[in-house]
Amino acid sequence: MELELLDFVSKLTSRRCRRQGVVGLRWPGRGLCAGLWLLLLASSGASSAAERQWQRTDDIRAAAESFLEDRVGGSSGRTTVEAGALDPRHRLPLCDQPLHAFMRRGTTIGPRTIVGVRCSGARTWTVHVPVNVFVSAEILVAARTLPKGHLLTAADLSRDQRDVSRMNSGYITDANELIGQRLKQQIIAGRPYTLTLVQADQLVRRGQTVTLVASSSGINVAMAGKALTDGAMNQRIRVENLNSGRIVEGVVRSREQVEILLPGTRGFSNATPKVTGSTADTQASNNDR
Repeated sequence: MELELLDFVSKLTSRRCRRQGVVGLRWPGRGLCAGLWLLLLASSGASSAAERQWQRTDDIRAAAESFLEDRVGGSSGRTTVEAGALDPRHRLPLCDQPLHAFMRRGTTIGPRTIVGVRCSGARTWTVHVPVNVFVSAEILVAARTLPKGHLLTAADLSRDQRDVSRMNSGYITDANELIGQRLKQQIIAGRPYTLTLVQADQLVRRGQTVTLVASSSGINVAMAGKALTDGAMNQRIRVENLNSGRIVEGVVRSREQVEILLPGTRGFSNATPKVTGSTADTQASNNDR
C-alpha cells in the first residue's frame, strides 16, 4: 500500500510540475507541487520507519550460518555452509538483543540441517532456518566413457573437485583402489568412481596350474600347485600342492604365482599354524588342512 501511494504521488507531482513549466501557473500551483513532494517524502520516511520495526531476514540467515560454521569448520575452503532463503514477507519484530542460534537436542549435522534462531528480547520469537552444508573434495572420476568389463589403468582416472556431502554411494580418492580393477558396468566420462562400479580382476582361475612359492631365512622354495578357487591380486585362495597332494592357503601375487605366507613373514596372520617355519619345505603351509 505504501509503495502504491509513493508511486501515485511521484507521478502526480511530476505531471503537475511539467504543466507549470508550460502554462506558467502561479505560485499557488507551485505550492501544490511542493506539497505533493512533501507528502512523497513523508510517505518515504514512514516506509523506512516501518521497515526498521521488523527484523531483516538477512540478519536471521547470517546468524544461522555463523552458528553452523563454528561447528563444521565452515568457510575453510573445504566445507561451506549456506542458509536457505526465508520468505521476505516474514514480519518478526526487530530484536533489541543479539540473535541467538541453536540446534534442537539430538540433531545431527548433515547436508541439510535445521538451525533455530531466537530473539530473547522484549518481544520474543523463534524461527527455524534450513542450512545447506557443502563438503568439497578432490575425487576420482572417469577420464572418458568406458565399456563394461574394462580393466582400469591410470589413464582412465581423472581428478575433479566435487561436493561430496550428498554422494550417498561414496567416492574414491586413492587411485590404488581402482587401478587393476574391472568395471562391472559402463561408465560415462566425468562420472565419479565408486566401489560398487568395480570388481577385482580375477588373475587366477579355479583349476589353473600355478607356482607356489615360499620363503624362509633367505631360502626360496617353488613348487607346482593347482588353484581351487578364483583369486584377485593380493587375495587369499586355496591351492593344492601337486607334489604332496596337500591343500594350502596362499596369496595371489600374479597370474601364475601364489605365495605361501610363513610365520614371521609380512602378511602372515594365522596365530597357530599347523606347519611351523622349521619344517617349511615343499609341504609348507600356514593353514594346512
